[in-house]
Amino acid sequence: MRATDQAASLRLIQGTGHAPSPRRERAIAVTGGKGGVGKSTIAVGLASAFAADGSDTLMIDADLGMADLNLLLGVAPPHSLLDALGGAPIDDVLVAAHGMHLLPAANGSFELATLGPLARARACALVDELRVRFDTVVLDIAAGIGHQQSAFTRAARDCVVVVNPEPLSMADSYACLKVLATEHGLDTAYVVPNRVTSRGQADDVVGRLTDLVARFLDLTLVAMPYVPADPAVIEAAHLGVPLVRHRPDAPAARAMRRLARALDAVTPPDQRLDSAQQFWSCQLVPAGETP
Repeated sequence: MRATDQAASLRLIQGTGHAPSPRRERAIAVTGGKGGVGKSTIAVGLASAFAADGSDTLMIDADLGMADLNLLLGVAPPHSLLDALGGAPIDDVLVAAHGMHLLPAANGSFELATLGPLARARACALVDELRVRFDTVVLDIAAGIGHQQSAFTRAARDCVVVVNPEPLSMADSYACLKVLATEHGLDTAYVVPNRVTSRGQADDVVGRLTDLVARFLDLTLVAMPYVPADPAVIEAAHLGVPLVRHRPDAPAARAMRRLARALDAVTPPDQRLDSAQQFWSCQLVPAGETP
């Protein structure tokens, strides 16, 4: 097991003055297992921070049948990923919003929610094509640990796991990491404590998850800057405007900009994978006893 010291990594990342570079190629999957932990909010915040820094940014709503990024961005897309899979030109499907682009899914679409293996492969190939066009791609991954969640997470280079202090969030985050590590070869994940009340609580959340992972998985966890509980997050969501734009000085908005800088600080540039290499190895990672 390779585990970072969470307090040390937080100090290292939060102390850096490094700013996101707009021309770097990034593909970031934001996941966490459990619904309601703020994955979509973190995904929008990250994308907004990179876009504000000059990066040509695309958001992909990978919660295919229960999409909500359109609501957080205040748009009503006439088309969705389903139209793109059916042959519609991708530029007719993409939606511009708040200095970014969105590849929307659909809310209440059984067909999208139950894509078969071939359709999932086409969707991931489409993601790979779009990665060539944009500097930054942020995928908002659906709750759960099924085939679709794993496929879209694997289509990114970096995996950000959002976790809350609640015990259920901790358990589901571990379950998500377990599947990604043992079934798909994930070896590093970036942990974002969300809706915490203090640095101490953030350190405790990361520490407990790190201890659990260390017992059972061959996986490195890297602690990211925490995002505090902030009523401005709900306010921005109601308005359909990214918090980083609506209230740039709000505590959560500042935290999301720190998170964007932190991801740049810990991941080297120019690592976009070739199409043939985009997925992690599917070999099982050696692990200890199974909980």
